[in-house]
Amino acid sequence: MKQIKLTITERRALQARFNVGDNYILDVLGYRKDGPTARRIRRAALEMGGRYVDPDFVPNCNTSYVGGFIIQTFADDVVLKIDKNTGDINLSHRGETIESVQNSTMALWNAMARKAQDIAETSMVAK
Repeated sequence: MKQIKLTITERRALQARFNVGDNYILDVLGYRKDGPTARRIRRAALEMGGRYVDPDFVPNCNTSYVGGFIIQTFADDVVLKIDKNTGDINLSHRGETIESVQNSTMALWNAMARKAQDIAETSMVAK
């Protein structure tokens, strides 16, 4: 089930900002509620660092295992490189780093793979 992951502190900030309860925030972040306010809350959640997670997502990439790394190569030279020992993830496009995170989780890896695929698809359409 897709959702946006936030810390409790970030959820509380959204509650105060939009004057809504915790259950409403959880329903909005879990995509069980929709509407103008729900969409504004989800946008704010992503802007404050929330991570979009969709466990049904399967990236369209080539995956290889080199040394202690998992390397996922997407279209238009978008590369996601995961260090199996530390959990560090590096996302690059045409050799330039877009984003790096340390000590990631599976949910974060999923979110970064979705971001990598979105960059690849967008850049391929723009060509």
